[in-house]
Amino acid sequence: MNEIVQVKNLQKIFCKGNICIANKINLSINEGEIFTILGKSGSGKTTFLRMIAGLETPDDGEISVDNKTVFSKNTNLSPKDRKVAVVFQNYALLPHLSISSNITFGSKASKDELEDVLEKTKLKGQENKFPHELSGGQQQRVALARAIINKAKILLLDEPLSNIDTELRSHLRTELKEMIKAFNITALFITHDKEDAFYLSDRIAIMHGGNILQVGTAKEVYHHPKDLYCANFLGKITQLEDNTFIRPEHIEICPNGQFEAVIENIVFYGSFYEITINTGNKILLVHSYNDHLEIGQKIKYKFNGELLSF
Repeated sequence: MNEIVQVKNLQKIFCKGNICIANKINLSINEGEIFTILGKSGSGKTTFLRMIAGLETPDDGEISVDNKTVFSKNTNLSPKDRKVAVVFQNYALLPHLSISSNITFGSKASKDELEDVLEKTKLKGQENKFPHELSGGQQQRVALARAIINKAKILLLDEPLSNIDTELRSHLRTELKEMIKAFNITALFITHDKEDAFYLSDRIAIMHGGNILQVGTAKEVYHHPKDLYCANFLGKITQLEDNTFIRPEHIEICPNGQFEAVIENIVFYGSFYEITINTGNKILLVHSYNDHLEIGQKIKYKFNGELLSF
């Protein structure tokens, strides 16, 4: 695969408090993929995106976009010369401009190019309206259309779904992925939300304390976390031995189980129950679909998935 973004030994330290936001990061993004930086608030992910965009200056390292160095010791191209486009959390639409004017703002796009983008983003017929007249989903499409019409090589998305309620979020997430793939554009997506990352991404990088801890597909990082932090961040785990852990869905309560325990607590989460069981010398979390379990009940259980060791 062609690597469209290459980052080498990227470093950024904020002098106030001597906080390391990027600690010699090495990373590559393939052409046409949706690549996600997943991390908690303060992990450095948004600063990383801003350094790719040219909105923040690194202290050291190199950044290349489409085989062209955009930052090094001797180079620091402006955002408009980097072939990148940023979609911010609030979409940054101009309220006094029509939809078509928002899309073409700062662009030299032709009328035909505008028509093509309007068609592909399902905004045809909305071009003469103003941002406040559109739904949240339509506003997201306008922000994407504006980014895409400038023929950027990479689309940078800074938590565009973070301020949206749960019901609409699922719909917009689907639309976002469909449009990115339809335009065959490379996207770097920044989020703290694991569900968004798992749904959207071809690959995920887990970031913490200015470091990239692990890179892989959603399945790879979830089932084969490289360390205890990654394992905990991506889902609940239960400790079995000193350095051995298991996920709750890999413990099964069943009549033919090898081990015995007593149910201490049951929490209903809609699609499953989270069961706390006491084995006599440890407490385990179990995810179950069984509607007939009760607190105080004696049960048998077995392990039916891979153990995690660190």
